[in-house]
Parts: sequence; structure tokens; C-alpha cells
Amino acid sequence: MKGGKLWSLHLIAGFFLFFLLFGHITLMHFSAGATAPLDDPSSPLNWVNVLARSKDLIMTIMYTFFVGFGLYHGFFGLFGILTEINSLRPYRKAIGTLLVILGILFFLYGVFAAWYGYFTLQAA
Repeated sequence: MKGGKLWSLHLIAGFFLFFLLFGHITLMHFSAGATAPLDDPSSPLNWVNVLARSKDLIMTIMYTFFVGFGLYHGFFGLFGILTEINSLRPYRKAIGTLLVILGILFFLYGVFAAWYGYFTLQAA
């Protein structure tokens, strides 16, 4: 893959993904209650904690960026892999169009899920 604006965005997305993923892994896998059963109040997967994160504006914005950066980084990398295969080079434009459409659809779904929780979920 040659350098360019899209490739630079790929690197920038990877940079931000590093920090977002570090935060996610720290919260979900290394926090105090990470190994606790789901019904334990200290578990990050306990419904009360999930709801609290869903209602937190900063977490919702972080989830939105996480989905966007992750999809761009992943689909741009997949595009590079697929278009380096000689037999698929003639289909470069079709592959790019398909991945852009899928990326937009998945992004809209991820944003809907994050913001749905922020605006509509109620405490149990």
C-alpha cells in the first residue's frame, strides 16, 4: 500500500485505537471486579455498571470514536490486503465501494447502539 491521505488516516486511527483499546481492556479485564460473577456489584458487566457507562456522555462519545476508528482502520487494512492479491486487482473499485458501504452501515449501527443507551435506557 502506498502512502497518501487515506493511509495517513489509517495510521492516525491506529494511534487512537491503541489508547481506546488500552482503556477498554483496563476497564473490562483488569478492573477490581473483572473476575467477579455477573451478579457481583463490582463486575464491569453487571447491569448497573453497564447502565452507568451507557448514561455517561464521555463513555458514549468514546464508544462512538472507538467504533469509527476501529471500522476505518480495519476496513482500510482489509482493502489493502484484498487489493494486493493479483486476481482481485481488477475489482479494486468494487471492493472499495463495498467496504465503504459496509463500513458506513456498521458505523451507523454502532452509533445507534451507543447513543440509544445514552438517551433511552432506564435504571432497572
